[in-house]
Amino acid sequence: ILSSSGESAEFISELADRMEPEPVSEQGLARFLGIPGFVPEQRHRITKDLHRSLTPGADLVVLTDLTGELHGHSTYSDGHQSIEQMARIAQSRGYSYWAVTDHGKGHGFGDSLDAAGLENQAFEINGLNALFEEEGLDFRLLKGIEAEIHADGSLGLDDDTLARLDVVVASIHGSLRQDRDTITERCLQAVANPHVDILGHPTSRLLGRRDPSALGMEAVCRACREHGTALEINCNPARLDLGDELARMAARHGCLLVLNCDAHDVNHFDFIRYGLGIARRAELKPSQVLNTRPVEEVLEWFSG
Repeated sequence: ILSSSGESAEFISELADRMEPEPVSEQGLARFLGIPGFVPEQRHRITKDLHRSLTPGADLVVLTDLTGELHGHSTYSDGHQSIEQMARIAQSRGYSYWAVTDHGKGHGFGDSLDAAGLENQAFEINGLNALFEEEGLDFRLLKGIEAEIHADGSLGLDDDTLARLDVVVASIHGSLRQDRDTITERCLQAVANPHVDILGHPTSRLLGRRDPSALGMEAVCRACREHGTALEINCNPARLDLGDELARMAARHGCLLVLNCDAHDVNHFDFIRYGLGIARRAELKPSQVLNTRPVEEVLEWFSG
């Protein structure tokens, strides 16, 4: 089987004995099998339910649908470049916004920000936004934080501080061996906080190094839908969290997903293609991805 983007061993094994001659593309294979056309990211679905009506490939989210990112770091915490350096790269990639979400107090390792540190950062962000406006750039920095979800479900910053920010990403980095009920309740408590906008890298997995936590994703998805919290597809190739099956579950529950590189370096913006592949494997449409919207609509959704 020749394919435009590589082969799946399972796919070849299941379908090879049906084919004569070998099709040279996904479209050719679809015609041969008498099923709707599909794109490479959907190939794994064909082996599971051959005659299922797939989402048309043309309807799936693509790179040019993305308008910005909502989770990234600078030298205020463990990032490698300044806010301006990161912002310039984000703008050069066609984004109209980028959220500065350095680690908040209680992160547990590396530099982190408290309320006073966020005030200092906000002053710099305001100055940069004024500079971008003077330069005639259609680009805006958002003020944010990656707030640590502590073992008891509390966040590393108080509500008054969180309320002053444009975006709050809540993530777990420690106490990852809690049992299913405990870590799920911990996450549900954070999601219920009205200032939390995004649940970052929800399962905390590190591919090849750390298994996903025991998080009860069905309950988390229901809570995110109820409280209007988006779930992240973290595009870092070490994470890819959520993966495609859990992203599909979240979408099925009516949750919004968000693609973030979680960039700590200007080169990390290239990670977006990995998260995009996850989103397309999950058959997400642009309407199911929060950061396909203009910044005004994103902020309106956060405040809703």
